[in-house]
Amino acid sequence: MNLRHYFTHFSSLGGVQSILGAHLKYDELAGLNPSLLAFFDPTHSDLTNTKVSGLNWTGKTSIHTARLSFKNSESGKVHDCCIYHDLWGLAFLADLDHCHHRIGAIHSHWPHLEHQLNQLDGFLDGVFCDSQALADIAMEAIPSLKPDRAIHLPVPIKTCPAPFRMKREPMHDRALRLGFVGRLDHLQKRVERFIPLAKYLDQRGFEYELEFLGDGTARPALETAFRGKNNIQLHGKQSGNAYWHILGKWDFVIYTSDFEGSPLAMQEALNAGCIPIFPKIKCGGDLVVSQIDRGLLYDPEDYASIADTLSHWKTLPNAQVEKARRQGVQISSEYAADKYHEKFRTFLEHILSMPIISKHPVPQRARAWKDRLPFGMLRRWFPKSFFAYQAKK
Repeated sequence: MNLRHYFTHFSSLGGVQSILGAHLKYDELAGLNPSLLAFFDPTHSDLTNTKVSGLNWTGKTSIHTARLSFKNSESGKVHDCCIYHDLWGLAFLADLDHCHHRIGAIHSHWPHLEHQLNQLDGFLDGVFCDSQALADIAMEAIPSLKPDRAIHLPVPIKTCPAPFRMKREPMHDRALRLGFVGRLDHLQKRVERFIPLAKYLDQRGFEYELEFLGDGTARPALETAFRGKNNIQLHGKQSGNAYWHILGKWDFVIYTSDFEGSPLAMQEALNAGCIPIFPKIKCGGDLVVSQIDRGLLYDPEDYASIADTLSHWKTLPNAQVEKARRQGVQISSEYAADKYHEKFRTFLEHILSMPIISKHPVPQRARAWKDRLPFGMLRRWFPKSFFAYQAKK
């Protein structure tokens, strides 16, 4: 069995990268002979994982040059199954891959998802998603995907070692320990919203400490905005015991995102005993948080609601707070990596046993004038071009 994964990155911090790491580990243990082609990673990575290779794409790469490098990379290779994570590249690369079965993985609800899916009937034999809501969207957009071919597969997480899952002191008479864990970016995570949130909490007279665990393009802006504030700290990217030591002290983990799947990092924070405060953005994260307490959800950018939630929880009996923490630990434990992969392998075996419904070969993609534009320009001015497919006449 030769299993090929495709995605944009592997070496940078992020939830999908963690999922791919779990795949490479557990796919190997299951005898699936996995490998990953990370489009934007260096061709010769300094990582020790020999299962990972890169194509060194950048913002200056175009769809035209991307197709050429992908074709050269995959020349002479045949894969029993390939998985396009977040469907990235599927629309402009699928006619060049060499896969018997083709599966999509949808890890979040990104802008233009429905537009992309509407063009992909006949491209996929199955799709797994990190929420049932996403699986329903995929089935509605792609008529060939029946319920047994489009499933909810909870994201895998690393579970917190017991010594780091600290018992917190009652919150009545101390500063609240708040945190964000994940990729620091503007596009999806919208971490710049922590700046007005912190200002609002200051105006309300809250005693709090706010910490950021992760890295990304928005970090410099946060460092500038919070310079000189002793109660706010940016830890950067951490791993192992250092990672869990930080998470294990927070009272609440807060998200300000515009779109998410079922955030991997939030699940890990729950597993460390943090209570989530999450925006109502109709994703898997909403569903997870609502299982603990629907009052922990808020309308995006409603900073008064976040402050009111913190005030409310600060006054609750400690036994009630600890019950919520235990619920979060229990819910997130169902997302452990070994359980995830057992469900993935069952789904994969099912898809491989079913008739192939994806086109082989995919009809050659027609060229478009936008194929010559660099990715950076497409991302800003023509984002739907990444998802465009039209067969050559």
